[in-house]
Order: sequence, then structure tokens, then C-alpha cells
Amino acid sequence: MINGIFNALSGLKNSAQILQKSATSLQNSFGFEKNMDMVGKAKPRKSELIDTNSIYIDISEEVVTQNIAKAAFTVNAKVVVTADQIIGTTLDIKS
Repeated sequence: MINGIFNALSGLKNSAQILQKSATSLQNSFGFEKNMDMVGKAKPRKSELIDTNSIYIDISEEVVTQNIAKAAFTVNAKVVVTADQIIGTTLDIKS
């Protein structure tokens, strides 16, 4: 039981990292700064700093990667919720 929860939490962390990496790649490919303001609005870079010839990101690949990571995240979250329910039921039975 504990191993299952640990594996699910590791999967959640891994999926979140994949999503973050993909989102950062897309953000950088459109010429936005790495740091965003508190509202979440990205500040465009100065046009002289953007070298469009060196930036190549396959958007369709990134979208597929994000969808796979999202599905993995959802499945791992369901594992954690189910394990929590099982533990809760077990504790209710013992009481």
C-alpha cells in the first residue's frame, strides 16, 4: 500500500516536471522571458535579443508530450485518492 502511494507521488512529481519543461520550451520558443510577473503575463523580449534562426521547437511534439504527462498525472492522482479512501475505510473499520 505504502509503495503504491510512494510510486504514485513520484509519478506526480515526474509528470509535473515534464509539463514544466515542455511549457518552458514553448514559452522560450515564442520569445518570452523566463521570469514572468506575478499576474502571469510574460514580458516579450527586446526584438534585437531574439534569434529566430536558432529557436526550433516542434509545437506538435510539445503538445503530445503535455497530453501524455497530463494523462500520467491524472492517473497517479487517482491512485493517491484511491489509496487514501482505502486507508480511510480501513481506519473506520478498526474504530
